[in-house]
Amino acid sequence: MSLLAAFMALGLQAATQETRTPVADLLGLTPAEVAARTGAAPDAGPRDAVRIAEAGKVLDLYPVRRFWRQPARADEGCLTGLEIEPAEGDSIERRRSLMRRTGALMVFQDGRLSGVYAEPALPPAPSTGAPVTTRDLEAQMRGPRPPSLLTVAPGRLPLSDGAAVLARLEPAAAGAALVSLCRAVPPRTYRSDPGMDLIWGLVGLTVLPLVPFQQAEEARADREGSALLAAAEPGEDLGASAEDWVGRVRGARVYRDSADPDFAIIAIKLGSGADTAAKVGLLGVRGTRVVWKVEREAADQTGLRALVCRDDANRATNARRGCSGTGFLIP
Repeated sequence: MSLLAAFMALGLQAATQETRTPVADLLGLTPAEVAARTGAAPDAGPRDAVRIAEAGKVLDLYPVRRFWRQPARADEGCLTGLEIEPAEGDSIERRRSLMRRTGALMVFQDGRLSGVYAEPALPPAPSTGAPVTTRDLEAQMRGPRPPSLLTVAPGRLPLSDGAAVLARLEPAAAGAALVSLCRAVPPRTYRSDPGMDLIWGLVGLTVLPLVPFQQAEEARADREGSALLAAAEPGEDLGASAEDWVGRVRGARVYRDSADPDFAIIAIKLGSGADTAAKVGLLGVRGTRVVWKVEREAADQTGLRALVCRDDANRATNARRGCSGTGFLIP
């Protein structure tokens, strides 16, 4: 949201460059061709998507943000979103509307874009004008979330019905487009605060001795977790139950859908890479056959990682092992 705040603060002080790519112009293209057409990062591939292999077809569900436009310069910021109804200008309302369309998916069948699907737009955040307290933020994090169409019902494990999820998703309207609003953003300035510098220095003295151990654990998780994840692809048979296949590998858990116990999700801890939080890989398994697979950023950006940690009221919960009190999954 910091980028959006910067856009709003600028107002009309800087010229906005708008690019609009109609969804209709993207249909039938490969992921690499869509990325080139929208100005997104190159080399889009299955690792950026949820891959579903079922009934003789392969579907790749990419979060639409994978195809957001990259800034052309270091001092440029771009706000990209799916716009359902054509709009003009660079108003605050338009930017907020783009930000609320975060759940859109681009679906490729056998490597070609077959459709763009939008989850219902997030409702505008209520504003009372009063200062936001830590308690307010905690209540918001623990409160019910908007329902996700990636689950058959709140509290169920995501994508338990595999490719049938497409029947629940809402196809984008005929005039929908990916819209990017880009403009120059002011450089950030840092003003040293001796008191805070001292506090962070003391924190560093506490944390630094643990860094080698944390790095060793991250390296182990990435090595063992990546090898386990690479051993299974959508459409393949594990040859054993999910629990037996995982065995005693550290950082791997199996979750069963209580309403559909033949379906399971295998969650595998991976290294954090350039981030500070561990990444995960997820396998959706029906019986002993892998139905779908997603890993790292795609597991976060599609929301599947978070959906593992929801209850039947669609609140973030730690009811499932490996989920934190705010619904963050680390196997």
